Amino acid sequence: MAIPQALLPSKSNEWATPQWLFDCLNKEFRFTLDPCATNENHKCARYFTIKEDGLQSDWKKNSVFMNPPYGGQTGNWIKKAWEESEKGATVVCLITASPDRSYWHDYIFPHAAQIRFIRGRLKFSESKQGAPFASAIIVFDKKKKYSPKVYAYG
Repeated sequence: MAIPQALLPSKSNEWATPQWLFDCLNKEFRFTLDPCATNENHKCARYFTIKEDGLQSDWKKNSVFMNPPYGGQTGNWIKKAWEESEKGATVVCLITASPDRSYWHDYIFPHAAQIRFIRGRLKFSESKQGAPFASAIIVFDKKKKYSPKVYAYG
């Protein structure tokens, strides 16, 4: 039996966000920075590639869309998103919905303004099949407190 392509390791850990999802969120947040991009998949005019290292860059005073690279560093990106929101940035994160991970307990549950779960599985980077994981949108914004709602995209 053939293994579905979506379950095989990717050649890259930088998966392009589905354009429809970005457009939906961009209407609400009007993004000005994409700190986890490539020259080919950036979603904002201002963006950082692996060379510019978004983890070491300043995001304050931006409305940030963050789809961090997959592969073990998500906790560092989530910590950075929270820290930058404390400096005045609004940071919207597209991540794997894995609430058992320590960064969910350390940064998301105590500090996120909102957690939005995505119904079904996203199709990243022109993939014909859905990802092998569920996804969530995390909003960090110390200026706003959202009502506790569950959103479903898709």
